[in-house]
Amino acid sequence: MLQSIHDKLKGWLAYVVLGAIGLVFVFWGINWTLSAPTYAAKVNGSEISSNEVRQTYQQQLAQMERQSSVPLDEAMRNEIKRRVLDQYVNSEALVTRADDLGYRVSDRELLAEMSKVPAFHAKLRQLDTALNASSFATPTELKEFRALTRQQRELAWLTLSATKYAASATPDDAAIKGYYDARKSDYMTPETVNLRYVELSLAQLESKVSVDDAQLKAFYEEQKTKTPDRFSQAEQRRVRHILLPVNDPKEDAAVKLKAEGILKRAQGGEDFSKLAKEFSQDPGSAAQGGDLGWSEKKVFVGPFADAAFSMKVDEIRGPVKTQFGYHILKLDGIQPPAVKTFEQSKAELETEYKRNEAERLFNNAQDQLADAALQNATDIESVAKKAGLTVQDIANFNRNDGGGALGKVPAVIDAAFSQDVLDGRLSPIVEVEKGRGVVLRATDHQVPQQKPLEAVRTEVVAAWKKQRGVELAAAAAADAAKRLSAGESWDAVARSLGLTAQAPKFIARSDQDVPMEIRTTAFRAPKPAQKSIYENLSLANGDAAVLAFSAVREDPNTAIVKDVDIRRQFAAQIASSEAQSYAAAARADAKVTLNPKAID
Repeated sequence: MLQSIHDKLKGWLAYVVLGAIGLVFVFWGINWTLSAPTYAAKVNGSEISSNEVRQTYQQQLAQMERQSSVPLDEAMRNEIKRRVLDQYVNSEALVTRADDLGYRVSDRELLAEMSKVPAFHAKLRQLDTALNASSFATPTELKEFRALTRQQRELAWLTLSATKYAASATPDDAAIKGYYDARKSDYMTPETVNLRYVELSLAQLESKVSVDDAQLKAFYEEQKTKTPDRFSQAEQRRVRHILLPVNDPKEDAAVKLKAEGILKRAQGGEDFSKLAKEFSQDPGSAAQGGDLGWSEKKVFVGPFADAAFSMKVDEIRGPVKTQFGYHILKLDGIQPPAVKTFEQSKAELETEYKRNEAERLFNNAQDQLADAALQNATDIESVAKKAGLTVQDIANFNRNDGGGALGKVPAVIDAAFSQDVLDGRLSPIVEVEKGRGVVLRATDHQVPQQKPLEAVRTEVVAAWKKQRGVELAAAAAADAAKRLSAGESWDAVARSLGLTAQAPKFIARSDQDVPMEIRTTAFRAPKPAQKSIYENLSLANGDAAVLAFSAVREDPNTAIVKDVDIRRQFAAQIASSEAQSYAAAARADAKVTLNPKAID
């Protein structure tokens, strides 16, 4: 297509068309999204990076493949992809909802949360705090919660190894051929091309930009004029607080009276941090003695902010009423407002100056590259020479997995295997990632070919044995459960399976030494009447298990937990459930565009 346009653009018509194209470039620049969108999803106008989602998807996929004894089929892979993408979309929907509601975080909170989990947004902490503060439990619910959290179930179980059954499974030629014939698409050579490409990189251009102090000082003065607040640090205060939520308007007076009592104890000299750990219902700060860190006034809600920013250091004040409940405040310190000097801002300014200059050079180079590619629709060497770039090569670039320095970027793969490029023409500029683009030329296109059975016989036998091992283990477990239910003894069944019977033991819901699938099955089962309940189940790694569930009790060794702690734990669980419902509502209200192909 590009070649035919190039061939027909002659005389006055060429000037008209190219002039129109030039105007487009002047006013809008080159559209880096001529190919499919590169974001994984867009939520309320905010794009979610496909690279970040793809990395999480590949990590979870690799983890599931390690745990599973059978290959993951396309449906399972798509389910993992859907789950990962949903997590990111739901998180972004919550962030935009938190923005709309006016929740804000201090720099300290933001940095603390980012250091823990990059994908987690610190604003959600304040939203979670609001949900926790509004959650409460009735006495009946607390009683049931105490009983459930302390409940133990007596179990014995046997694990049947799929690997053990696989080792003894031997396929005949018919079984091997049948397995191969049913999965021929799994045994194809990959579709490949040899790629030649030129790359334009913002990072490389930025590394070549130099700047001296005189330029930076001029830039500093320019930025001070444009954005005077940028170099100003507002007053910050470090506040501790004790929060007592009002879960029912009828309790307001009682909660206020309790807050006044705690205030007197704090003003009387008791350790504020210890009082916060004992009484505060703020899950985000109670464990830190009520410490909210250094924050500007705008971070806090009105009455709290007014009190905190009118106090003296070490002053204790309260109760202060907000929508979250009653607060008792203690001011630990004050950082007065300040203006950052040139020296304090120099490192930041240098980075910004170089980035701006690199972006200018990048845009110029982008125009040169696009122009060179338009004039030389098939000659990558000429394009490289005109743009001052070097031609690079990747052999056997794979349609499924990409390859070389370009990795597995969907936009690059789509361009490399587009009909125009396969026909020998150059691609338009393709965005590898933000600030990095390439023009591609493909040669030596190899279409997928069926691998003959004899060439992959070893792989087929291994896959058959793995699957057969899972099937045999599951069948043996089902048979064992049936025999146990019919009255055969636990020891006899264990011996018949070549296993040693373990004595039953009581386990809790949170017992990490017991596989999750066994705990889930055991705690879902009804309470045994007069005899044990027997179940068979499959484990995530392909193994099978048989379990015997014989009794229920309350943990006799659990220390007596204070009602206030039980109430706090249960309220947190309620808040978690409400948070899930809230997330679903935020997702339903959000304007979402999904692009799952971008993370393939």
